[in-house]
Amino acid sequence: HQISGDAEGRFERGCRDVYYVLYWVVAFTLIRITVMNKVLEPLARWGGVSSSRKVTRFGEQGWLVVYYIISNTVGMYVMSTQPHWLNTRHFWIDYPEGHRQMSSLMKSYYLVQMGFWFQQIFVLLIEERRKDFVVMATHHIVTCNLLGWSLYMNYTRIGNAILCCMDFSDIFLSSTKCLRYLKLEKTSVVSFVVFIFTWVYTRHYLYIKIMYSIYSESLTYLPVDNWDPKNGSYYTRNVLFNFSILLGILQLLIIYWFALVLRIVYRIIFLSNLEDSRSDSESDGNDDENKRSLKEKKTE
Repeated sequence: HQISGDAEGRFERGCRDVYYVLYWVVAFTLIRITVMNKVLEPLARWGGVSSSRKVTRFGEQGWLVVYYIISNTVGMYVMSTQPHWLNTRHFWIDYPEGHRQMSSLMKSYYLVQMGFWFQQIFVLLIEERRKDFVVMATHHIVTCNLLGWSLYMNYTRIGNAILCCMDFSDIFLSSTKCLRYLKLEKTSVVSFVVFIFTWVYTRHYLYIKIMYSIYSESLTYLPVDNWDPKNGSYYTRNVLFNFSILLGILQLLIIYWFALVLRIVYRIIFLSNLEDSRSDSESDGNDDENKRSLKEKKTE
């Protein structure tokens, strides 16, 4: 809700935020289906993708490209207007004042991101289960916890920075997959190389730098125990520890995924094969029909 009498027209978190998040869960479900069915899947067929399975996968990855481009652009703009732009010290300076008050864009951005990630859990549950289901479910659940608790405890500046780190490399990951479905092999390799460099820089270097700020730099600017819920302050060692655990789980998942990325690098260099090993085989959707036809011919 909007802060009464605030000269800048800023907002605080409130109970009605739940309804806004739920609205975006439903909205993203409808938008995703519409964009996939009306734009991306026809584009895949126009680009020569014949397998129904691959057309669907192109639509899924294409939707992620669209979303991550928009979310990262908005997230970077939001950060550029805030004191924590390229400065981790402002995760903590003057906390909680100036942190619990959010511009309308900052709060909308944060709640929309929450809606997206809750909707991703819904997508994971209703669509065909892939072999990385447990890993992806863990990622989505941890992400939603981090978003929810950071909003509640007024750590949205940190959340904004982490979301930007995570979204940027995902643009190139999903783009690489789409280019491969279109059989643009050379372009997909270029995109994959860019993805690797952005992944290492944002998801390892910058991410760990943020974790260091949480567990070390914060002590420079805040007293060890600053628990004052009435004034929006939730800074204690236990809070830092719990956030560090959640962020640590995400980093372990990122390391696991990066190991799979290195396997793909090996395949490109030694086997000339760019293949995503994080999900189920993306072979032609007509394979089962072909196998049945061969069996029928053998029995004739």
